[in-house]
Order: sequence, then structure tokens, then C-alpha cells
Amino acid sequence: MKRTTGRVVRHLVAASAVLALAGALTREARANFYAYAVQQTSGYAFAGATVGALVPLSSTSAAQVGTPSGSEAHTGGFDSGQSYVGTARPAENTFTALGQVNPDYARGDALVTSAPAAFTTNNVAEAFMIGPGNSAGQGSWAVSAPITVAAASALTLTFNYTNRLTLLNTSSPAPGTVAADYSYTFTIQNAAGAVVFTSSPVAVNNNLSLGAPGSIDLPGSGTIVITSGTLAVGSYTATISGSEHSFINSVPEPASVAMFATGVGVLGAWAIRNRKRLAPDRA
Repeated sequence: MKRTTGRVVRHLVAASAVLALAGALTREARANFYAYAVQQTSGYAFAGATVGALVPLSSTSAAQVGTPSGSEAHTGGFDSGQSYVGTARPAENTFTALGQVNPDYARGDALVTSAPAAFTTNNVAEAFMIGPGNSAGQGSWAVSAPITVAAASALTLTFNYTNRLTLLNTSSPAPGTVAADYSYTFTIQNAAGAVVFTSSPVAVNNNLSLGAPGSIDLPGSGTIVITSGTLAVGSYTATISGSEHSFINSVPEPASVAMFATGVGVLGAWAIRNRKRLAPDRA
């Protein structure tokens, strides 16, 4: 009986070691997934029409199925509260990259600052994961204003922009996807609500994704001039909107899953074999 007990202990130790090794390899094999999208605009100027008071709307959201899991969302006027899921919540209205620290997290933030006949926008979505799961961050804003055309003419909008998309996928082979985007649209509606002009310049509209190992860092900056067609005398509504999104879908690496399965298989085989060996002793 003592020899049987000794065999049981030895096999338990061996099986535990296999499972511990499998767990360690699983942790070591975790990939890094990182997504960052930011767009800031400023220096707004209108020509060809009189612009009235700005009516803003902003929103943010963050959701994550990982460690930790959760969701958060906010809506506001000029300044929507930051949405964040993760540890070490960053300060409100932080639009510079947090980067690959304090995994796993997802966030979105949006801010519009108003000034007479001009405004600035700041918008970000960011996420970082090293474990399995998925996450998404979003920040968006929209500003509407009445405009009056006193003499038939085109309306010209000028503004400056700074944006960036950064993606990182270190998985191998590729068990996950990381993506990010930013968007911007300028629209004019007539008094009846019909859209008479819309523009989405390429420089402020972009989306990227990585479904295989790799990295992308794409900064941009410049000045954009948008000119509508000729507008008849009358009242209109101008709307400018923008948004950023980050997305990560991460699954366990095949090698890690296989190693863990091997450990479980060894433990299962040991249990079956020793159940047979112990059967005579229990008789």
C-alpha cells in the first residue's frame, strides 16, 4: 500500500509539473495587440456665409471582454466624459498615446472647445491587450450651426488637422486582428432638411487593420480647404462630425492551446492508468 501511495504522489507531482509548464508557455506565448487612433482639428474659418451659434454633441464608449471585463459609455455636449475599461485610469482629456502599458485596457475620449466662429476638436480611441478576448474604444463628436447666405455664393471651410493611426500585432501564427480608424464629414442641409453638399476628405478619413504579425504607424497633418457648390440665398445648417475607433480580437495561440491540452491529456491518462492499478488494492 505504501508503494502504491508513493506512486500516486510521484505521478501527481509529474502531472502537476506538466500542467505548470503548459501554463507558463501559455503565458509566454501571449501576443501583444495595440491600436491607437487620434484626430485633432483646429483653425476653423468659414467664408461665403454667416455662421450662428454652435450646437455640439459628443460621445465615448469602451468595452472589453478580457481581463478585466466591462463596458462604459458617455454622451455630452462640448466635452464627453472619458470611457475606460482597465486598470490605472488615465486623466480626462488625454489625447496623447497611453501606449503599451497597464494591459488590458480600452478607452475613448472626445472634446470640442468653442470659440467665436471657430472651434477645435480632440478625439481618441485606443486599446491594448496581451491576453485572449476582444476590446473596442470609440470617441466621436458633431457640431451643427445655422448659416445664412446673403448673396448666392459657395461656402468655404478651412481647418488644420493632425491625426495618427498606430497598430501592432505580434501574434504568430496570426490568431487575432487589430484595427483602428478615424473619420470626418462636412455636410450642408437646406431649410427643408435636404442635403445639398457633403464632403469627406481623404486626408481625414482612414482605416487600417492587421490580421497577421506586423506594425503600422501612420501620422498625418496639414490644412484642408472644402468649398461647396453655389448656394442660393437663404438659411442652411452646417454639420461637421468626426469619430475614432479601435478594435482588438485576440484568441489563444494554437501552440499554447496544444501545450495545455497535452498537459491535461497526460493528467487524464495518469488518472485512468492509476485507477486501474489501484482497483486491486481497494478490493
